[in-house]
Amino acid sequence: MKIGFIGAGKVGTSLGKLFVQHGMTVTGYFSKTPQHAEQAAAFTQSQCFSSLDDVMNASDTLFVTTPDGVIGRMWNDMAALPIKSKCICHCSGALPSSVFASAEELGARVCSVHPLLAVSDRFSSWEQLEGAFFTLEGSGSAEMAALLHACGAQTATIGAADKARYHLAACVVSNLAVGLSHWGMQLLEQCGFTAEQAQQALTPLILGNAQAVCAKGPRDALTGPAERGDLGTIRSHMACLNREDQALYALLTRKLCDLAQEKHPDRDDTALRTYLEGLS
Repeated sequence: MKIGFIGAGKVGTSLGKLFVQHGMTVTGYFSKTPQHAEQAAAFTQSQCFSSLDDVMNASDTLFVTTPDGVIGRMWNDMAALPIKSKCICHCSGALPSSVFASAEELGARVCSVHPLLAVSDRFSSWEQLEGAFFTLEGSGSAEMAALLHACGAQTATIGAADKARYHLAACVVSNLAVGLSHWGMQLLEQCGFTAEQAQQALTPLILGNAQAVCAKGPRDALTGPAERGDLGTIRSHMACLNREDQALYALLTRKLCDLAQEKHPDRDDTALRTYLEGLS
């Protein structure tokens, strides 16, 4: 397998380094920003290509690691070139492999290869990819699974119809969790904390909660008033919030009530649920 990259940002550079470290052949990088391709090529001891034609001619497997909005346009250019027998991949969490329209009619295989990991740095994140979980979708999934397993990664395969729901799951535990952390810090600032103090004070809670969820699962990690069925405390929380935030708090707490019911199946939480339903 000869792997080329179109796009030399954080994901492309990190994946290339991962592959090289595990003995795979990376042909090199083509990017609309030549400096980025030069840097990625130097980092992976591969080639910096000056044209799309060159990287495609040198590679039998191509990763399009551009921003999501560019993938379709880049594919239009690729489809005009010899593509038969190649495997064409992207790393978007939201887009299905069908963004490579008519690829299979042209004799190519396609795959969406998404790491469930925040790739935050071009030159250090590759180490985290070794133990990461990748989700695959498309006709090239089997060969991508073999490639990634050889690099120490784990994989799961989903259907194209589930791609949006899959990406939603990742956003809920990643992006939305950041929003909830920010909300909590804002509430502490309303109590007189500085922004720095609020972040420092809540960090052990954030990290401890994440560790408990990962170690024990959400049900057994759950604590707090919803877990206890403590309607009085929840009423006092609601008194601190405006109507919009009350609705959000009520909706999220109803989700927690479902978990608490699993944990305490004999508890009657009718009064708490009725109260929350009147607010959300």
